[in-house]
Amino acid sequence: MEPASFVLEAIGHIESDFRDKFGVPRQPGLAPAARARLVLHGDYADPLAVRGLDTCSHVWLTFIFHHSPERWTPLVRPPRLGGNAKLGVFATRSTHRPNRLGLSLATLGAIDTRHGVALELHGCDLVDGTPVLDIKPYLPWAEALPNAQAGIAPDAPPRYAVRFCQDAVDAIEQRSDSVSLRALIEQVLAQDPRPAYHRDKGDAERIYGVRLRDVDVRFRVEQAGEPTWMHVIELVTLG
Repeated sequence: MEPASFVLEAIGHIESDFRDKFGVPRQPGLAPAARARLVLHGDYADPLAVRGLDTCSHVWLTFIFHHSPERWTPLVRPPRLGGNAKLGVFATRSTHRPNRLGLSLATLGAIDTRHGVALELHGCDLVDGTPVLDIKPYLPWAEALPNAQAGIAPDAPPRYAVRFCQDAVDAIEQRSDSVSLRALIEQVLAQDPRPAYHRDKGDAERIYGVRLRDVDVRFRVEQAGEPTWMHVIELVTLG
């Protein structure tokens, strides 16, 4: 049979704490403090389309990796393997895949139908502006399989300590969202968002920046023996 082609239309887009790809958790739920809104478009922004969804605690989102290249390759380098080993693209969750389709599980906080339809989400791993193609309720009795085998990622990734310099603490405490912002920074940096190929370079002097909400969180990696920890050295408000 000849390959079939389909035309897909985004039903909405994501407004997210993550302003660009760097720092986005590699899986959903790893940063519970991450906030997002799914804003529905046009005819899809009809309250009738989400009737009953408020009885669900979690939703599946089908989306497009819109920052990924349109080309794909059969072999990819998963970060979980340090970026040094190749696996088949269908054995990974790489963003570089045919059709650039992604699947994410998010906690549903509330549904706002005052002006169109917007879903308040928590624990999202989606960058700001992500096009969403579909929403489906999560069914724990059918989809929670604790004995399933997870290939190269059988366990959650390690988490590192996060420390803040006093200037960063002062900058956070002046904000109205200080508690949730600090939690978000800790949850994101604890996963070590650096590319896999940077982690073995001994780049203790290198300063990284993660854009979260309206701030650029600047940090470096400290290694005083073991374990490694992430040191937040500055918060810069984005223009």
